[in-house]
Amino acid sequence: MAAGSLVVLTSSQSVADTDTYISDFFCTPPVSDLAPDGTKIQVRVAFPTKVYIGQSLDIKWTLGDSPFKAPEDSPAKARVVARGSAGISDYWSGTGTLDSMGETVVANALQKGAPLPLPTLAPGSYIVGKEGEIKVTPRSLTVQYLPSDEVTVVNDSVNGAENSAIKYPGGKWIRRADDKIDDIGKDVHATTDDGATAEFSFTGTGVEYVTERDDDMGEVEVSFTEAGSTIPQVTNVNASKETDGQTNVPADVKRTQQVLWSVKGLKYGKHTVKLKNASPGKYLIVDAFRVLKEPKPELYTDVDNFNAVCKPTKAETVPVKVEKAPTPTPTATTPTPTPTRTPTVVPSTYYTTVPPHTATPKPTLTVTATVTPTRPTPTAPQVIVTPSGGAQTGEAPDENRSGAGLIGGGTAMVLASVVGGVALRRRRAAHSQGR
Repeated sequence: MAAGSLVVLTSSQSVADTDTYISDFFCTPPVSDLAPDGTKIQVRVAFPTKVYIGQSLDIKWTLGDSPFKAPEDSPAKARVVARGSAGISDYWSGTGTLDSMGETVVANALQKGAPLPLPTLAPGSYIVGKEGEIKVTPRSLTVQYLPSDEVTVVNDSVNGAENSAIKYPGGKWIRRADDKIDDIGKDVHATTDDGATAEFSFTGTGVEYVTERDDDMGEVEVSFTEAGSTIPQVTNVNASKETDGQTNVPADVKRTQQVLWSVKGLKYGKHTVKLKNASPGKYLIVDAFRVLKEPKPELYTDVDNFNAVCKPTKAETVPVKVEKAPTPTPTATTPTPTPTRTPTVVPSTYYTTVPPHTATPKPTLTVTATVTPTRPTPTAPQVIVTPSGGAQTGEAPDENRSGAGLIGGGTAMVLASVVGGVALRRRRAAHSQGR
């Protein structure tokens, strides 16, 4: 297609639900050091065709080769800021803008006309909160050049000669040089004439008036006229005072390289400062001016030479659907059985003590009965049954022993005792007869 035409391409299969908008963007102003006449840049804008509620609508800008040039000489660390703007509409009762921003710092010093690199733009994002359709229209690419945070010192003289950047339209001025005094460049311009004036015009965002503080100096009337205005702002400062504006500088002290007055944060442009001696017979001294260029984007938005706005030949609008996320289908799963632990039963061991039956023998006869238990030690828990009125031994009565057996054993023991007693008496009788 011819240069400058606009194409909207659907995405490939590898990038589902995404469209890519491709176009040549033409830049204005038509005559500019930053964007020369006919400057154009190819721009790609990628965006989804469908998003779900709660997700973000991301618009991604990709910039082609940079056609932009440095508008001035600059030390290192100048900056290039780019902003891609897309209109979004029909989602609310109105329209909005979704911006993608990027910034790059130029590491090296630049000469006027040198190529400027372009930054990578971070995607513009918006979280969608309801169903509907959003219409996306890529509208513009804005490129801005920002000087480095630069301070330029303009001394009162150059190589011993008066600096033509500083004018002395009123009164008689002299150049005073002294290697023993620490002024910038070791020299100053001075006057004691009542109403003597000096003027300095500069291009930047601020300026500092550098002079001395001394007890033989006086009040200085400072008139500052900002770019685009014809009404000066007038301020009086006193060079015989310390920085607090109240305390007198001691008579034997000379303070050099002092900032007596300054202004910052101006819109970038050409401004003018005028000094006037307001103390007859006192010195008005000019050592130098420091010109500031603060790298704040808002201070350069109105500078044609530092800004370019690039737009497509035709603004194409693409719809993006906002839908509810599909409900996930539950997946049946077979539960994994929990293994059951089989407890290990350790048999309890019971120790039973049976008190022995003890009979008291006569002096000459002892009957010893040894009973060896034959019951095996139980290997399983038992139900312990104690008969009513029985001893709490923890063991049930022996079912194999009968009452008749016990009675018979006791009778045998009694008869043995009687027989033993009769025999004893007979032996005693025989013994007594033998004597």
